[in-house]
Amino acid sequence: MLKKLTAPLAVGALILAGCGGPDPGGDGPSVSIEQPAEGDELTAPFTVVVESSEELGTTESGNHHVHLYFDGNDGTYEVIESGNGEEYEVSADSPVLEGLEPGEHTLNVSLRNADHSAAGAEDEVTVTIGDGTGGGGGDEDEDDGGGYGY
Repeated sequence: MLKKLTAPLAVGALILAGCGGPDPGGDGPSVSIEQPAEGDELTAPFTVVVESSEELGTTESGNHHVHLYFDGNDGTYEVIESGNGEEYEVSADSPVLEGLEPGEHTLNVSLRNADHSAAGAEDEVTVTIGDGTGGGGGDEDEDDGGGYGY
C-alpha cells in the first residue's frame, strides 16, 4: 500500500515545484543606460542618464544606487545616487577614467543595495573614448567642446 501512495505523491510534488514561485527573470529590479547610446563617442566631461525600477538615493538613505565603471572593472567606480532621467556628469578627473586609453570601451552600470552589494540588475553599452579623456594627461588649455563627440 505504501508503494502505491509514494509514486503519485512524488509526481504531485514535482508538478507543484515546477509551478510555484516567481519568474526570476521577469519581476526583479532593473537598471538601464539611457545616455550615452551604443556606439557614441565620448570626451570628458560627459553625461550619463540611467533609469531604474528602484528608488535611488544616498547610501545613508537606505535606497539603492548605481555603480558606474568601465570594461567590467567594478573595483573602480562612481556612485550615481539619482536616476530616472536625471543627468550625471562624469568629469575629466574621474577615477573611472584614470588610465583609460582612447578607443572602444564598455560602459557598465550595476544597481546596488545601500550596502554596495549587487542588487542583481546591470546594463552596458559600448562607447568610444576620444583623445583627452582618461589618464589625467592632455592639453588642459585646449577646448575640445566636452560632451559628445558627434
